[in-house]
Amino acid sequence: MTALRTTLLALLITRTYATPVSRALLNIRNVDGVEIPHVRPEVLGTNSTEGFNILEHLAGISPYFDSPGVSLPKQPPPSCHVRTAAYIIRHSNIYANDFDYEQYIQPFTQKVFDFGSQRQNFSALPQLAFLANWSTPITNATEQVEKLTPSGETSAQALGKLIAGLYPQLIETASNASVFNVWTSEAERAIDSATPFIEGLFGKSPNVQNTTATSAGPTLVRVSDNETLSANTLVPHETCPNFDSAAGSNQSMTWINTYTVPIIQRFNVAIPTFNFTALDIYAMQQLCGYETVITNSSEFCKAFEPDDWLGFEYANDLMYWYSLGYGQTLSPTLGIPWLNATTALLTSPTPSQPLYFSFTHREEPPFILTALNLFNNSAYSANSNINSTMPTTEINYLRAWKTSEILPFLGHVALERLECEPDIPSFTTDSYVRALVNSAPIPIPGCQSGPGASCPLGEFMRYVEERSQTYGDFVGLCGIDSGSGNATNTLGIYQGNVPQVPDS
Repeated sequence: MTALRTTLLALLITRTYATPVSRALLNIRNVDGVEIPHVRPEVLGTNSTEGFNILEHLAGISPYFDSPGVSLPKQPPPSCHVRTAAYIIRHSNIYANDFDYEQYIQPFTQKVFDFGSQRQNFSALPQLAFLANWSTPITNATEQVEKLTPSGETSAQALGKLIAGLYPQLIETASNASVFNVWTSEAERAIDSATPFIEGLFGKSPNVQNTTATSAGPTLVRVSDNETLSANTLVPHETCPNFDSAAGSNQSMTWINTYTVPIIQRFNVAIPTFNFTALDIYAMQQLCGYETVITNSSEFCKAFEPDDWLGFEYANDLMYWYSLGYGQTLSPTLGIPWLNATTALLTSPTPSQPLYFSFTHREEPPFILTALNLFNNSAYSANSNINSTMPTTEINYLRAWKTSEILPFLGHVALERLECEPDIPSFTTDSYVRALVNSAPIPIPGCQSGPGASCPLGEFMRYVEERSQTYGDFVGLCGIDSGSGNATNTLGIYQGNVPQVPDS
């Protein structure tokens, strides 16, 4: 159990369509009978004894790795066991999202190809020499962009196997139950992540349908992404009219234009005719992550120094801070529906199943973290201007908000209900809740007096109620007509109120 908690790590590449990856190139580890394939670590040597793992600083393009957390043990506290757990999981590895591809990757790729015979000039700088013969790993944008890579399927299945090892008794109960549901957004990449995850969890493929299960075996329930559904969806960022998905772009670009200056100078001195720009640099750094989950390696990862990667990571943190985090006033409102629905599951005396898994997009885990007040730079300060903790002129190296640790591929937030022996000294209740972020326990501010810094169940219920009172008016704060037929502040899918996905 401890080994599994410790090694929910880079669950990554074993094969690829364009370039098959030899098993010999992979660092395969076997943990309690589960094969965990790792990407070859793209680690830069530094002056210290430890390397710098680039793949853990790529924000939303990071292959999955365990969050370092706050050094709390990942296994349940002694004398405690998990009674019920609920997970919300981002989809697995994709070739690229459409925005990144259209705004950065495709223009840079075209610029390289248009350089023509001058591409040999890239050899003037050893770390860029590969560009003389480089070809894009995205060979058919129509078929690949927004789609899972083969490694995405493998990684999702491995995650299912590992989570099954964390909760063997609950998995046995679920396997013997007449029905077991897993919920997913209707997006293809979410469905294609959930399906192999269930195969890893139970060793068999799920039924796929548009309603909760009525027959034996695991069932993958598709939930509509229709923009009229208010809070009853796994993609609230698409159903909240007042949500601005472009928020954070200006702040991020301000920092991109700052941190890339020395990189541009370094590259242009060696290869002046290419005229590297800030957007070129950003695209190259994105390609490090995307190319890695496609081909298991990327020369782009070796083209930059550690400081360059910390600049890239912070640019993404700024963007997500203002679009999905505490710089976006609607973020906790968009996280409250899942938090309320999950709290009801955890506190039910007779939950319909012991484990709940839902698959969605990169936006949703950060919303839930803000609803819980986790990864808040100002959680323990009196700073009334929280955005001052994320300056655009320099990196706040002490920030809690690091999106590489929050929303990598397969990133997830979980809530566990713990049942603990009542004779533990100084504890007055035997039921507790703890939050996990990418397998790491993260204490809830003001509610951590239980075993392993968990939150006593009654206090957790009051905490969620207080947060809901402040942020829970989804309809009003999102600007939805309260008279519309679907207007609701409630996520009802776990009680069978599943919006139908239209037949294609």
